[in-house]
Amino acid sequence: MKANAAQLSSVDEQTQKYLTLLELSKAIASHRNISELFHEIACRLRNLFPFRDLAVMLHDEQRNVMRSYFFEGCEEGWANIQSTEVAVDDSINGHVWREQEPLIIRALDRETRFPSAQKLRDKGINSVCCLPLSTVHQKLGTLNLWSEEAGAYDLLDLKFAQLVTSQIAVAVESQFYRQQLAHERDRSELLLRVNNTLVTNLNLREL
Repeated sequence: MKANAAQLSSVDEQTQKYLTLLELSKAIASHRNISELFHEIACRLRNLFPFRDLAVMLHDEQRNVMRSYFFEGCEEGWANIQSTEVAVDDSINGHVWREQEPLIIRALDRETRFPSAQKLRDKGINSVCCLPLSTVHQKLGTLNLWSEEAGAYDLLDLKFAQLVTSQIAVAVESQFYRQQLAHERDRSELLLRVNNTLVTNLNLREL
């Protein structure tokens, strides 16, 4: 009887996880505003993953740094802080972006490999789960789960967490493509206006 109850509980948990993943996909499809999307999914993901703050760090190819793209705490956190950046070589995010492998740190006060992690300690963060944020087209950056509790990610289902991360990566990449298309549209409109001015204005001084 106890075994059956445990199995049912496990099935219910898995069902809830994949229902949340489905909801995440629907939210990504319906949101054009990336800020609104992250606020919505942060509150949903908190039901699955233990975190105080959720953060996305993206790689800046020109400067070779990891730059904060979005911070979200469902109720409180770093949502309103200014953009920050850390070097690839001495940061948790840079390591995960470069290696493309998840990294879990259960006790940040014992971690010595990443000098820039001091910024997290100063904010009261004690455990970290950092996941590569990538699509089939590019390595974008990382998704971070931060907790004040030591060992918060010891039992994390990494396979499921990476499924979630892949969905978020698609949303971020889509946002970039929309921005690029908008930039190209504005550039084309400007060139068209310049061309029309050249064609219609034959007076050199007025031109």
